[in-house]
Amino acid sequence: MGEERKARLLLVFVVVIWGLNVVMVKYLSDFFTPTMLAAWRIGAAALLLTGMTAKQYGFRKLTVGQWGTIIGIAVSGIFLHQITLSAGLKLTTASTGSLILGLNPLVTMVLAYVLFREPLTARKIGGVLLGFCGVFLVVFGASWEETSTLHFGKGEWLVVLAMLAYVISGMFIKKATQTLPVMVVTAYSHVTATVLLAITATGEQLVSNQPFTLPGDWFVWVVLLFSGIMATGFGSIWWNSGIRVIGAGRTSMYINGMPMLSLIFSVLLLGESITWIHIVGFTAVFLAIVLGTGKPKAKAASLTTSA
Repeated sequence: MGEERKARLLLVFVVVIWGLNVVMVKYLSDFFTPTMLAAWRIGAAALLLTGMTAKQYGFRKLTVGQWGTIIGIAVSGIFLHQITLSAGLKLTTASTGSLILGLNPLVTMVLAYVLFREPLTARKIGGVLLGFCGVFLVVFGASWEETSTLHFGKGEWLVVLAMLAYVISGMFIKKATQTLPVMVVTAYSHVTATVLLAITATGEQLVSNQPFTLPGDWFVWVVLLFSGIMATGFGSIWWNSGIRVIGAGRTSMYINGMPMLSLIFSVLLLGESITWIHIVGFTAVFLAIVLGTGKPKAKAASLTTSA
């Protein structure tokens, strides 16, 4: 009981940081290419995670199967997720990007049921559907008001790919943390992804034949380090712990809180606007969190377990 409560509190904190992180990535995308930005951010996180893991566990030898899950996490949840997210946020708003990421639970619930047989209770299904309706309303409502059409451009599709990549990584995380400590899984996957991102970023730079320049503003680097170390490094540890303790499906429901938080941060920090559509949509999202992540009554829980 104590471990689950701690995991849930940390997940709330992670969602707050990740809501801010969407805004930070949007800001940083003006100074770096998507791959270069991902390489710097994940590299900073990898350094932190490697040091913490080495101190606590030393350097573990992994089996072929364990390396397979680590590589799966690195490629899907870090490499592909970070590149597509950075590229997508160049072309869409931070609030819209976060709302699309809020579709995570809808896909995760289905995959968690298919692969791990995590039960789909009425509360979970209701929470997922309500959250999806809230996200749909906010993503499409503004464009419908302005042009009477549903706009879903290249930037939005890139964020959808980022969301799907992260959902897939959750399945690898679930399997990896069954035999390895969360810290080891997180550190090894981030180091692997850093190598992939560094190689890709270097290759892009050589092919583009453009001069290599870095931002001279110290504030840009402060934002990048906070994003990489706190949001990506510590956030990944706490999130992976949540998946281990309460399961991929229930953990994914916390993503529903990101749209509301990202909108608040984007309004305060980036000057983006808020409308009545956002308020209605975020109300639905909040109710979805309460419905989907709440614990069932004891009787219902025992019936679910016995089934």
